[in-house]
Amino acid sequence: MISRFFQVGLFIGIFMAAAGVGTYFAVHLLIHGKNNVIVPDLQGKEVVYALEILSDLGLNTKVKGARYSPTIPKNHIIAQAPEPGAEIKHGRDVRLVISRGPYAVVIPNLIGMALPIADIALEENDLHRGALSYTYHGKRPKDEILAQLPGPGTTALRESQLNLLVSLGPRPRLLRMPDLLGQGFEHAFDAVEKCHLTVGSIAQADDPDKPDNTVLEQSPSGGYPVPAGSSIALTINRHARKFKDYRRQTVTLFRHRAPQGFLRQHVRVRTICPDGAFDIFNNFIRPGEEIWLVILRDKPTALFLYLDGDLRMTKNYD
Repeated sequence: MISRFFQVGLFIGIFMAAAGVGTYFAVHLLIHGKNNVIVPDLQGKEVVYALEILSDLGLNTKVKGARYSPTIPKNHIIAQAPEPGAEIKHGRDVRLVISRGPYAVVIPNLIGMALPIADIALEENDLHRGALSYTYHGKRPKDEILAQLPGPGTTALRESQLNLLVSLGPRPRLLRMPDLLGQGFEHAFDAVEKCHLTVGSIAQADDPDKPDNTVLEQSPSGGYPVPAGSSIALTINRHARKFKDYRRQTVTLFRHRAPQGFLRQHVRVRTICPDGAFDIFNNFIRPGEEIWLVILRDKPTALFLYLDGDLRMTKNYD
């Protein structure tokens, strides 16, 4: 009887031990299986797509390098390690080799592009800007590509250079520089602006044999061809002022009121002094509106008031 109880107990012990061992291996395999990932086949896939797939699987991406490939497009996967189908743990690295595309590339058409946009297109194709040539063109805006060498559609090696012909825009209109010598400063300034030129630097000199406030020198000289919008340098005759103390009054106020009516008035106030020419006001004001401007008098200054584009008043602050 005791022997029979011993046999039953032994059998139960063996059964429980076997069940424990089986449970251990089952749990171990389950945990082991959950920590493992099957490496997907990434060859030929776009690199952004490959990064998303590996990230979703809990794997790290390591770019091992990049090389040219005649068959794999640029930014696609050439090779990977581990190989597709391999079983690895979560958090392990998958090393990728990225394609730089074929070593030969079809030259893009840059004609008609602005130069900064053309630079982007060259960079995308692993090409570089070569020599730049410029020419005026009556119908093409400034910095637009007029021609390229090699031409569009031809084949060249990557890292090659393209020579570009770039537009300077329409050829500037040449004007005849007026002769300003001996003219009063206000009259000379008005003549310069009517010729679509601008007054640039202004120097002063004292010539007692010439009238005060007249032009002694100009650059460029009268009769010289100059492009529209060019800047003119003038030297103005300023007789020595005695008994003048500018420290007593260094500023003054200029006032202008627009007439009553229904239309806004365009007001432009320009000052000329030895430091140069400056617009101190250039805007539209409402009917009846009044403006006050501060004029510095630490040096001789001329003021010009334009109303709706016409010169209406000049005033000197000596």
